[in-house]
Amino acid sequence: MNGVLRRPGMYGRDETAERLLLEAMAAVDGSLTRWWAECDRLRERDAFTATGVMGAYSDILPADALRDATASVYAEIAHRLGWLEPDRALTAAEYQRLSADIGGWVTQDRTLSEVVETFGPPSLWIGGTNPFYSKTLAYVTANRDDDVICLHLWNAFANTAPETGSRGVHPEPVVLAVRHRPGPFPSAFSFTPQGLRRRPSADQRDPLRPVVWIFQGDHARHASGVFDTLDAGLAWAAEHQVTGILAEYPHGGAYDVAVTEGRFTPSKAHHGTADHIAAFSPGLRHIHLTGGRPD
Repeated sequence: MNGVLRRPGMYGRDETAERLLLEAMAAVDGSLTRWWAECDRLRERDAFTATGVMGAYSDILPADALRDATASVYAEIAHRLGWLEPDRALTAAEYQRLSADIGGWVTQDRTLSEVVETFGPPSLWIGGTNPFYSKTLAYVTANRDDDVICLHLWNAFANTAPETGSRGVHPEPVVLAVRHRPGPFPSAFSFTPQGLRRRPSADQRDPLRPVVWIFQGDHARHASGVFDTLDAGLAWAAEHQVTGILAEYPHGGAYDVAVTEGRFTPSKAHHGTADHIAAFSPGLRHIHLTGGRPD
């Protein structure tokens, strides 16, 4: 069980392994009632949706950071039930300092090295050591009543030419969010600036919201490509080595959709005029491309 909590990605793409193992452990330990109570508590906190804990995290983190983050919730349950074997237990003073400082500490962008340098090695390292992949670092004391504080870090392979070799979007993983507050799951997090930028937008959380991706070249008067998905647009751009912006557009008028979704509130006299609406940007995701590659 402790092995699965450290390398969950080796045991499947979702949290089935954690749930099966923890329930089996509860049966062996005579703790099924406590395990079921923990499951009920997840639902009460909105930490468990129709697609599990991973579904709750899909509102918080990018898709490629969900697997390890999800395991951290089950690690916290294992800790409360006395089954977690931490690599390091924080002293009461270390935990108090971490609890007091972490919310303010993540108001700036932070890296993996800064986390370890500031707070020491984690109690639980969830995910591999490859610096180009996401991971979660969890900190806890030996006291089962203390909550686990989890820092969620992200990185990914950058889109580079084959001859340049592999490199990450960042030199090392960066902190996106820290889960450090009790109570309702959606309000349990503090975010770095990078985490706020990479937090899934409403359209990413709702697959029913229709969008397209439109490419417009630098200095071009008209768009030259429309795609159903980001991947299709990036593949086309790479094939033709074009330079410009690939932007996400909602179906319908960009101004109307932004107002409806609460992303824009008219506050000046010219807002909502014909000229303003005609020039309104969709305000969704966009990618600058140079020679077909994200800049």
